[in-house]
Amino acid sequence: MATTMNAVNATEVLTDEELVCGVGQVVSFTSQFFLIIMGSLVMFMQAGFAMLEAGSVGSTTVVNILFKNFADTLIGAICWWALGYAFAYGDNPSYKFIGDSKYFLQHVSLCEYSMWFFQWTFAATATTIVSGSMAGRTQLAGYLGYSILLTAFVYPTIVHWTWSEDAWLANEGYTDFAGSGIVHVCGGAAALTGAIIVGPRGTDDFETYDNKYDIPGHSMPLVSIGTLILFFGFLGFNGGSVLAMDSVSDAANMSLAIVNTVIAAAGGGTVTVLINRLTLKHWSFMMTCNGAIAGMVAIGAGANAVYPWAGFVIGAIGGISFFGWSFSLKKLGVDDAIDAVGVHMGAGIWGVISVPLFRFEDSIFYDNSRSAWDALGWHVAGVLVIIAWTMGTTGALFFALKFTNLLRIEDEVINKGVDLSEHGEAAYVFVGLKVPDHVKEEGRKYFITEAKGNQMSSSL
Repeated sequence: MATTMNAVNATEVLTDEELVCGVGQVVSFTSQFFLIIMGSLVMFMQAGFAMLEAGSVGSTTVVNILFKNFADTLIGAICWWALGYAFAYGDNPSYKFIGDSKYFLQHVSLCEYSMWFFQWTFAATATTIVSGSMAGRTQLAGYLGYSILLTAFVYPTIVHWTWSEDAWLANEGYTDFAGSGIVHVCGGAAALTGAIIVGPRGTDDFETYDNKYDIPGHSMPLVSIGTLILFFGFLGFNGGSVLAMDSVSDAANMSLAIVNTVIAAAGGGTVTVLINRLTLKHWSFMMTCNGAIAGMVAIGAGANAVYPWAGFVIGAIGGISFFGWSFSLKKLGVDDAIDAVGVHMGAGIWGVISVPLFRFEDSIFYDNSRSAWDALGWHVAGVLVIIAWTMGTTGALFFALKFTNLLRIEDEVINKGVDLSEHGEAAYVFVGLKVPDHVKEEGRKYFITEAKGNQMSSSL
C-alpha cells in the first residue's frame, strides 16, 4: 500500500495502481528525481538571462530588467499552476486545440509534480526572452500583462499542439526534442513583435544614436557571467528533455543530447566571432556569447537524434543565422536591445528545419526518402504555425497596450532614468563621487556619461 496521498483527497491512501501517471509522466524514483535536478538547472537559467540582459543594456535600466526577469519567474509559476499546465497537458477529448483539465493541479497525481516543475521552467524561459528585446522603454504594467498572456495561454497552446497526447502537429510528423521551435521561436517571435510595436529606445535627449543597435551595453563582465550560466543551464534544458532515467538507453540519449549541446555551442560561438572579425574587423565578445547561445538553441530540436559532427554543423549554421538576423534587423531599424530575436527565433527556425536534414534515422542527408521530405514540410509548417500564432496573439495585446498608453514609458521618465523613476532604486550607487552639473538628481544620485558631443548614453 502506497503512502502517497491523492491531490484530490488528502486523507485517501492510494494503491500503487492508482498512482499511474498522466500525460508524459513517469513513476520511478529515478525519473522523478532526474526531472527535478534537470529542471533546477533550467531554473538557474533565469539568473543567466538576468545577468546577460543587465550587462547588455544601459546602467539606468538594470534594476528594471532584473525586476522583469524575476517577475517572469513568480508570475509564470502562478500562471502555469492555474492555467498553463492545464492548457498544455490537460485532457480534452472534444477538440485538440487546447487542454481542459488539471487546473491548479487538481486531479493530478503527486508523481506528476516533477513533470509540472520541469515544464514550468521551460515556460519561464520562453517568457523571459522578450524582456531583453524590449528593454529600456517598456512600461512594467504592460510587460507584466504580456508575461501573463504568454505563460498562461500562448505558449501552453503551442505545447499542446506539439508535446501532449493530443499533439496534432507531432502526429503529422513535427518533432522538436528540446523546444527550438516550441520554446525559442515562440519567445523570439514575441520579442520581434514587441520590439517593433514599442519602437526603439532613446528620446530626443537621451541615447540619441541614429541606429539604436549602436547603444552599448554597460557591463561585459555581467554578459560573460550570464552566458556561462546559460551554458550550464542548457545542459539541463537539452539533456533533461529525455524526460526519464529508467534505462541505459535513457542515459545514452541524455549523454548524446548534452555532448551535442556542447559541440553546437562551440560551433556557433566560433563561427560567429570569425564572421564578425572578417566583416566588422573586431573580435567581439558579445557576438561570441550570442553565437554560442544560438548554437545551443539550434541543436535543441534534434539534440538526441544527430551525431556530434552534425551537431557542430547545426550549431555553426545557428550562429550564422543569428548573425544574419542581427544584421538584417539593424538595417531595418528594429531595436532588439539584446539580439534576442536573432539568437532565439533565427537560430530556432534553423534548428527545427535541421532535424529532417541530419537525424541519423530517416533523414534527407542519410536516406533522401520521401518520408524525410514530408517531415521537412511539416517542420517548416510547424515553425510557420508557431510564428503566426505567437505574433498574432501577442501583437493584438501589444497594440491594445499601445492604444491605451500602457506600453511605452514616457520620454521624461526615460530621461530621468527608468530605474529611479519606476522602482526608486539604482543599480549602482556612487559614494563620494562629485556629480557633474548636467546630471539631474531625483532623490538619489546616478551617473551618465556623454558620448559624441550631445549624444548621451546610459553606459558607464
